[in-house]
Amino acid sequence: MNRPLACATVIVLLLGAAACTTGKDKETEGGATPTTAADNDSTCKQLLGEPGLKWLEDRTGGKARLEVVDDLERARSLFHRQVKDWTPEETGVPTFLRARPCLATTDAADTEKQLEIRYGPSYFPFDTSFDEATGVSPAQTETPVNPAVKLVHGKDSDGIVRYRVYVKCKIPGTPAEQENEIPIEGRLTDSLTGETSTRVHLTHLLHSAKVVADSFGCENKPAVPAEPPASVN
Repeated sequence: MNRPLACATVIVLLLGAAACTTGKDKETEGGATPTTAADNDSTCKQLLGEPGLKWLEDRTGGKARLEVVDDLERARSLFHRQVKDWTPEETGVPTFLRARPCLATTDAADTEKQLEIRYGPSYFPFDTSFDEATGVSPAQTETPVNPAVKLVHGKDSDGIVRYRVYVKCKIPGTPAEQENEIPIEGRLTDSLTGETSTRVHLTHLLHSAKVVADSFGCENKPAVPAEPPASVN
């Protein structure tokens, strides 16, 4: 059963929600206090992996500072709690909370330049089409990867380019419909590195998605590849 989508304006607001949020907002659970590289940056390191960390170091001249607002255990707990509260009878666009497991900056005071990764339940079912423009939302580029994974990227109505990955993840004890209706959504935004390659961004996002899917304990065991399809440049 597909959840009915609300009007296009609501969709745009949800797609672009990150533009108006911070680590203390409602997209993170309980106002968690960020940890820095001096304390515990292991979640960022896991999500980026060695190639991602090397890329970040090269692109920032070794000046990147890592912060973790929500570690993987918190992200997993938040995802499980919300999808277990969901029922197939619910209608409209939900307002799930998202974890913020990785933030990279070179200047903590400059919020305009950062690389951010967020994960949580998707507002939209896995089979939602993002490749058609609406009256207030530009079309996104949608790339199927396999039956359980797809990539979406493009400039949102606020002018920010966002890279997204959707992963079907069936959580034990949830209705059968949950796997399609509430997949994992991962979202990467990057105003820090100056990187222009879509393929590079989506490769690093896919690495993080595999780490997250493995840690979330998905019953269906989605196969998240290391790289996007060859069609992605």
